[in-house]
Order: sequence, then structure tokens, then C-alpha cells
Amino acid sequence: MVVRLIVSYRGAAYAGWQRQANALAVQEVLEQALARLLGSPVRVVGASRTDTGVHARGQAAHLEPPAAVADWPLRGLVHGTNHLLPDDVRVLAADRMAAGFHARRLARGKEYCYRLSRAAVLSPLDAPYALRVPARIDVAAMAAAAAALVGRHDFSAFALAGGAHTQPFRTIAAAAFEEAGEELRFRVVGDGFLRGMVRSLVGTLLEVGLGRRRPEDVPALLRGAPRGAAGATAPAHGLVLEQVLYPPEWQPMTAGACR
Repeated sequence: MVVRLIVSYRGAAYAGWQRQANALAVQEVLEQALARLLGSPVRVVGASRTDTGVHARGQAAHLEPPAAVADWPLRGLVHGTNHLLPDDVRVLAADRMAAGFHARRLARGKEYCYRLSRAAVLSPLDAPYALRVPARIDVAAMAAAAAALVGRHDFSAFALAGGAHTQPFRTIAAAAFEEAGEELRFRVVGDGFLRGMVRSLVGTLLEVGLGRRRPEDVPALLRGAPRGAAGATAPAHGLVLEQVLYPPEWQPMTAGACR
């Protein structure tokens, strides 16, 4: 039996999702909490690695609980784990899945959101989760540049070194800006993302918005240009993994607890 977890976390204190030898990661604290709750070591596999400092609203992960606790109520698993987790990590839901479910390999796509603010002074309540930009930024130009991202392209120009990818092509289903008062949200959905890709896209789109490059310059970057040809990498704190998408055939066997 496989259990899928939906996990939310503030990424500021963590070196990303994936366990690391010399830094604290979300996967490590989640596995430690589950091991204490279930009474034996547990391995949790996440759908997205997420970079250092990046947040998640809907990270998906799976585990195979020890046989002795396989029939535990899902609500007990959710609340018991949360009781043992630090305040900046929470399990939002748990679902029983059919055998063979794998959070990473079966993911069909992911949705990310990057928050920007045009406020003259950024509230300390927003500052940990949004990047302040000049009020004069050209949203229409950024939207035009973002539209060019849709489709299958070579995103080498937007990939940080050190990623685990074996090829740089990704398919973007949607990329657009939403306005809510002074706030701008860049929302992007794709079948997968290279290391640092979304933040590099944001950095390049900001250059367009500030008049440092044109919207029509972006397509050339999507034909295998080197990383140095694109814009700087935007700070991690504005980025949130919103959700992980799965094919219809991989739906929960039971209604999730606390969903």
C-alpha cells in the first residue's frame, strides 16, 4: 500500500526538498517525524526537488508505511506527523494510492507561482514571500515575453549548473501574469522544470519589464542559448510550488484526510 502526502512548507530554513549530507532539507525533517510516529525508518519520495529557499503549497510525496501501521486512519497519520514537525512544515492531506504509484515518476506536470509587488514599501508580512519591483514596470511587455514560453523548447539558457536533468527540453502549457492591486503573480505550468528554471525565467522577464531587453528577444533564448545569455536568477523567496499534476488514472483510492 502506498500513501500520497500533500506537503506545504516555508523554504527559508531549508536547502530545498531533497536530503543533503551537509544541510537541512524538508525531506529529512519529514522523514524524521514519520519515523518517530510510525516507530521505524521511513523513506519519503517527493515529486519536486525545489531549490534552497523555495516554498511549497502543494508538494506531493509518497511513502510505503510499515505493515504494522498500514491500516492506520489517515487523519491520525496527518495530525500525528504534524505534531512532530517544525512549524514551517505541514502535511495537508494523505491519500491511499494503488500499488505502483510514484510521486515523481508519474507526475504529469507542476504549477509554480512567483510573487512580485509594485508597492512603494513592502509590508513585512509580504516581504518573505514577494519580490518588490518598481511601480513603472511594463507588465504588458512581460506578458508578451511570457507568451513566447508556451510550447516545447530548449531551456538551457534558464538552467542553473548542477541539475540532475539529462536533456534541456521542457513543455510549458501556460505562462502568464496575474494582477491583484499592487501585486503581480507569474504563474507557469509545465511538464517539468530544470534546476533554477522558473527563477531564471522571472529574472529575464523582469529585464523585459524594465526595458533592458525586448519581448521579441526571448524566442532566441529558447533555442539552446547558453545560461549567460538570459537574465539573472530571481531570489528564491518569491517562488512557490503550487501543485503537482497527475494523470486521471492515478487518483486516490480513498478520500484524503484533512483535504
